[in-house]
Amino acid sequence: MSTSRLAAALLTPRTIALVGASGDAKKDTSRPQRFLHKHGFAGRVIPINPNRTEVLGERAYPSLLAAPGPIDHAFVMVPAKSVCDVIAQCSQAKVPVATIYSDGFAESGEEGRELQRRLVDTAHAGGVRLVGPNSMGIINTEPVMPLAVAAVLDHAKIEAGSLAVISQSGTMLGALLSRGQARGMGFSRLISVGNEADLTVGEIADLLIDDPASTTILLFLETLREPDKLAAMARRAYAANKPVIAYKLGRSAVGRELARSHSGAMTGPQESVSAFFQHHGILRVDMLETLLEMPALVSDHKPAGGRRVAVLTTTGGGAGMVVDQLGARGIELISAPAKVVARLKDMRLSVNTRAPLVDLTMAGTRKGVYGPVLNQLLASPECDAVVAVVGSSGQYHPELAVEPIVSAERGNKPLAAFIVPQADKSLALLAKAGVAAFRTPEACADAVRAYLDWSPPVTPEAVMSGELSAVDTALAATEGSVLTEIEARAVFHALGIAQAPAHMLDDTEMISHIGYPVAAKIVSPDIPHKTEAGALVLGISDDSALRQSCRELVHKIKRTCPTAKIAGILVQRMQSGLAETIIGYKHDSETGPIIILGMGGQLTEIYRDFAVRLAPVSRETALAMIAEVRGLAVIRGYRNLPPGDCEALAAAVCALSKLARVSSRTVLEAEINPLIVKPVGAGVVAVDGLIICRT
Repeated sequence: MSTSRLAAALLTPRTIALVGASGDAKKDTSRPQRFLHKHGFAGRVIPINPNRTEVLGERAYPSLLAAPGPIDHAFVMVPAKSVCDVIAQCSQAKVPVATIYSDGFAESGEEGRELQRRLVDTAHAGGVRLVGPNSMGIINTEPVMPLAVAAVLDHAKIEAGSLAVISQSGTMLGALLSRGQARGMGFSRLISVGNEADLTVGEIADLLIDDPASTTILLFLETLREPDKLAAMARRAYAANKPVIAYKLGRSAVGRELARSHSGAMTGPQESVSAFFQHHGILRVDMLETLLEMPALVSDHKPAGGRRVAVLTTTGGGAGMVVDQLGARGIELISAPAKVVARLKDMRLSVNTRAPLVDLTMAGTRKGVYGPVLNQLLASPECDAVVAVVGSSGQYHPELAVEPIVSAERGNKPLAAFIVPQADKSLALLAKAGVAAFRTPEACADAVRAYLDWSPPVTPEAVMSGELSAVDTALAATEGSVLTEIEARAVFHALGIAQAPAHMLDDTEMISHIGYPVAAKIVSPDIPHKTEAGALVLGISDDSALRQSCRELVHKIKRTCPTAKIAGILVQRMQSGLAETIIGYKHDSETGPIIILGMGGQLTEIYRDFAVRLAPVSRETALAMIAEVRGLAVIRGYRNLPPGDCEALAAAVCALSKLARVSSRTVLEAEINPLIVKPVGAGVVAVDGLIICRT
């Protein structure tokens, strides 16, 4: 089916069949028919009900095959066990799209998952595309088509606008519609995708990129399904100047399966998803309010070049709330630029140049003050975004209060307005002028942070054919899911990552040429984390101490881990440097391969000081990750400390990230902890590592 035919059948059908339509106005299954008529759908509506010849005044038919065609879109509201038969009828009647309201599929357990698999097979065999199951429906505003079960349509008037909404939560469809319209916002399309058994968020959003009625795409997400399709859509939307803004549940890691490596435990769902969004040019907001209030902030804008914000105000307390929230999000706040100070001086006004905002005090309410200063900030190269704060005048004198903001010379710089009191008229005036207006300091700061975090889609890192042949060979030689350290060392060597000199011992052989002091470690696929298991001894100074340590290690592990398979003892030269780091790789279930860089050692999860990106990464991205980790200031020359070899660290990050491109075995997790960073020119050295593969 062509994309144009799919889009027409999905969004602007001329004939809709309501399968399972009820004549009882109290039932949910009566709503789509009532709503279509109430809001003025201009096409044909055909109720399908085998037990009635008439539904709500319209002739009903016993099946899709008995109904007059052609039918563009079927809305299915029958019990789950009957849905497959309905989709088979769609195929026979050549109905291109069906939206399934019925539940009881993958969300309900294994039996439901099997039913959903059969449903998809039936649809694909018959050339039918599916929305849902478990979908609340589709609302189109121009032309009007409220094909949905959302109760809000009983009360709300459908206002046309340019915001398109795609939601994995059905109930949020009505919530976003009601919240948005309470703000005077209009929508183009609102689509509930349900289980995404067939059509996914990425595929449906991709149709909206070519939709002239939709300028911004808003996503309410519970999970990421088919991330490749979502990524391709986001990149195409960015190129088409249609921002994609996402609110995703899952900031908490509660209920997430614990990973088996330090990097897995360290990286919760929010970090990998944020990395995915950043990689593909999607803006992520943390608040539902922001999802609705932010679009005007990014409309017709591209990502900023920095993170500097100017806050202009006449009310210190109101602005202080915004400044506090921005500061908590790591945004750089500037004081009054020199040109602003000079302009105010010409007006015989002064401003505190040490404060992290531009506070005009009550003098700023005088005519001809606020507007010129705002325009100077918007034109200033010293900031990347401007927040205008309006005090009590926004409530009592709305036209005067927001006039300087409405008429501001915005140019290419984003402007956000925060109204301190409840001031609906001021908010409406700002919205009409296309100015992003916020009701709370938290939402305002969240939107500005999301904009400043926004970046163009990252160009995929190319890995040359044959570049990873040695890595594939090393991985192909392994068998178990958890590689021994010897096997992991072979993979790290193939990646070109320097490692501490080491050698395997038996009970009698001593290795003096490695050089003391050394560490002794049990090698076992059943003991991935040696520190926790007590499977290593550090700082061994001579042969005698080494023999004693080896005997004690074997005795201890046989007592504490009696079922562990011991492959031997690895003796490794002790290492020192300027910093200990951890590099982790993970094949995330939602986003695919990611790479993590953080401070290493035993307390890495506690500090939670790390950077995450999609893998593989370039040298430039790896260097940006190093700059992002606060603890790595110690190797970046902080307070004249000796700089570490950041280039070598970046090269190691790039190397490990290339596990995303290996073909012999799928690497689920890999970790080097610690990776010692030495002074500039001395490189880095891997001390311990772990690799887990899919069996």
